[in-house]
This record gives sequence, C-alpha cells and structure tokens, in this order.
Amino acid sequence: MSTRMMEHGLHRSPDVERAAERLARPRARAALLAKRLLDTVLALVLLVAVLPVLVLVLLMLGFAGEGMIERRTRLGRHGRSVVLTRFQALPGGAVGRWLERAGARELPLLLAVLRGRVSFVGPRMVEPGTGSGHTGPRRLMAPGLIGPAQLRGGDADTALDDAYVEGWSLWRDLQLLAGRGPAAHQSVSKSSS
Repeated sequence: MSTRMMEHGLHRSPDVERAAERLARPRARAALLAKRLLDTVLALVLLVAVLPVLVLVLLMLGFAGEGMIERRTRLGRHGRSVVLTRFQALPGGAVGRWLERAGARELPLLLAVLRGRVSFVGPRMVEPGTGSGHTGPRRLMAPGLIGPAQLRGGDADTALDDAYVEGWSLWRDLQLLAGRGPAAHQSVSKSSS
C-alpha cells in the first residue's frame, strides 16, 4: 500500500490497492486530469449562467429573513472533511417553497466543484461517522453530485460506489452526465462482477 494511502487512513485491502494501482497508471491519471478540467469548465460555465439566479436567491432570502446558507460536512477524497454549502430557507416559507420547486437550493455546490472538493460525477457524499463511507475504493476519488448509486436509488449501497471507482472511466462519467445513468451503471456493475 502506498504511503500516501496510509497517510489518509485508507484501510489496506486488495480492492483498495487494486483500484489505487489502476488509477495511478499514466492513462488513468491523464483521464483524471481531463475529468478535473471538465468539472472546472462546466462549473464555470454553469456559475456564469446562473449568477443572476444566485444573486436573486440571496436577495430573496435576505429580504424574507428566512435564513441564508446551510453548511454540511461530508467526507471527501481520502476521507478528508469537506464543508458544503447550500441555500437554506424556512420549509413553509414562500422562498423555501420556490427554492425547492426550482431546485436552486443546491446551486452553491457548484463552488465546491470549482474548488475541486467534489466532482459532478463520483461516489456518493457520506456524512462523517457513517462507518461504510470511511473505507473501500470509494475514498480514492472525490465524491460526486451524481453517481451510479444515486441514479439507481441505492443511496446506502457502498458496493455501487466501490464498483464505480474500480471500473472508472471518463467515458462512463460522460454517460452519467448526459443522463444515460442506467446504461452507464450497468457497465459499471458488469466490470465489478
């Protein structure tokens, strides 16, 4: 096991070592760099596109006195804590209902993608203290806003996250981003069998 993996508290297991070796290969490293570049460009484009909405939401929340920002801690790559923000409003309030309907609560997560804390596609985000999130290949990659486990409805299924990392490819990420999640998930499942 690499010293770096041990520094980050990743448990020594054949699955983790195999996935780490695969991700360390030059071709995989180049693909991971392309993934990061794609995340950065897409986050920038989306942030510019939704900037007026972000400003409007902040103004609405400020005037309505319904709160502003909620901070949540999740586990990131190598089990590091990542603080994520999203808009917060009273559930019964007009602004809160609008945020839910418009799906605007999660817009601040684009900043976390831009900073490299999370990715658009990756393993599920896990709260600290939930045992299954601390181990396995899933900790080798940054968590994602979407991934096979979320698209399949298996939020508690760590095996889906591990299979995603073990069989990761940029092509599968692009399929998931394009909304072809079930097809992409099937290929992930087959690669782990």
